[in-house]
Formats: sequence, structure tokens, C-alpha cells
Amino acid sequence: MKKIFTLLLITFSIITQSLNAQLDMAFISNFSGIQANSCNQLDWTIANNRAVHSFEIEKSIDGKEFKLIAVLLATETYNTESYTYTDSARGVEKIMYRLRILNKRQHDFYSRIIMVRSKVTLDNDIRIIDNPVRDKLSFNFSSTKVQQADIRLYSLAGKILITQKMGCLKGNNLMTIYLSAGLAPGIYVLEINNDLVHQTETFVKQ
Repeated sequence: MKKIFTLLLITFSIITQSLNAQLDMAFISNFSGIQANSCNQLDWTIANNRAVHSFEIEKSIDGKEFKLIAVLLATETYNTESYTYTDSARGVEKIMYRLRILNKRQHDFYSRIIMVRSKVTLDNDIRIIDNPVRDKLSFNFSSTKVQQADIRLYSLAGKILITQKMGCLKGNNLMTIYLSAGLAPGIYVLEINNDLVHQTETFVKQ
């Protein structure tokens, strides 16, 4: 009888641990990150917030060694709750994050690992051709792949004067934008934006 009772106790313990693990893994959803203003913003949602004690945010450059960067205590919200954390990412191209969640039963578990890629600001390789310019602005620049680029023309006061989308080939690209006759002589800013690179260059309109 004692052996049967011990066996039942062990079985019950295993089942309880399994159920606890399943409940734990159901807590977190929508864990994601975006890059904005040289920072990485992490967002996640907890479906069963009342059971959570705290969150430990960890990050890694190589995906192997994770470093603790912050601890957030759970709010008092009973059911679904959303959380946000902002991490400085200046000078780093990609960072991996994960969450260690500690619930009120003192069980802990990890979220999935996410990776946030930052926009890379490179040294300008834009070259304005025949600067100062007259009725057209010709320039070349390099692209790392075939993609669409957003081309904008600004006044020195920051007003957008021209916006165009242009297809880029991998390697050097030569492009021309025709300027309206109403564009007054002066100094202007050319901006090129794509998925990874943001570059600007000034030119003179005669």
C-alpha cells in the first residue's frame, strides 16, 4: 500500500509540474521589438497577468550569452496586460532579446528569442554631379541590394519640397531629379532612405 501511495504521489507531482509549465507558457504573447530613434522598443502582452510577479529583460549580441539589463515588476492588472521597455541600441546593428518571467508560484520560464535590427548610418557615399546645379539634380550613390529608395529634397528650414520613390540596383546608381523653375536659388538637402541606410548631402541651386 505504501509503494502504491508513493507511486501515486510521484505521478501527481509530475502531472502538476507539467500543468504548471503549460500554464506558464500560456502567459506571454506578442513579444516583439522595433528600432526607433537609436533605441529598441520591446513590447509584449500577458494574458494571465495576475499570476506574474516580474520580468527580467536579457539581451545578447551573439545569441549565446545573455546579459540582464532590467527588471520590471508586474502590474496589479488581473487579466490581460501589455508591457513596453526601451533599450539603448546606439552603434549596434542587431541585438537579441528574451524575457525571463517569474510567476507568483516562484516558477520561471523564458520567452522566445527575438532579434531587432537597427538602421545603420554609414558614411555618405552620395556624390552630387555638377554642383551647383541648375534645372536638374544628378547624383550617384551605392546600394547593397536591389530595392526601393525614398528620395527627398528639403529646404534648410526642414520643409519637404520633393518626394520620390526610385528603384535601386546593387552597386553604384546614377539618378536624376528634375527641379521646377519655381525652386529659388539657395542651399538644399538631398536625403536617401532605404531599409538599412539613411544618407544626406547638401547642394547649391543656382
